[in-house]
Amino acid sequence: MNTGSGRPRPRKGDHILLVDRCLAPEVAYEICKMDGLHGIPLRDHYGDEVAQTLADITFLAEAGQRGWGVLTQNPRIWQVPQERTCIVESRTRVFSLDDPNASKTLKGLVLGRHILSIRRRLQRPDPCFWRLRLQAIRKDLA
Repeated sequence: MNTGSGRPRPRKGDHILLVDRCLAPEVAYEICKMDGLHGIPLRDHYGDEVAQTLADITFLAEAGQRGWGVLTQNPRIWQVPQERTCIVESRTRVFSLDDPNASKTLKGLVLGRHILSIRRRLQRPDPCFWRLRLQAIRKDLA
């Protein structure tokens, strides 16, 4: 199903991943093609102008309150005390591509490699912060 903007709507039972502005919106649209997942770029959820200046704790908190996950390529989020506290208190599940300088191809391989683990982890309500690497997942908060 599509919304009026031509973007797909979540299917019943889909887990939603809010995709950070540091990733291309196309990443979210590709996630929509995966069984059991629905990606929403920040710009589609908040509007382009707001998304560009939105504080990370704002979307991290909202995602947690809604039961959504977050996909980013900013592994430093976990190192910022205010953002780390927000993730824990809002029970947000965050998945970060660990190498923001990787090629699009490598990012796609990393995401594809771990998509089943992400989907399983989204079924649990407690917070997490995972750094996704090609060969492994570093779980700063399991």
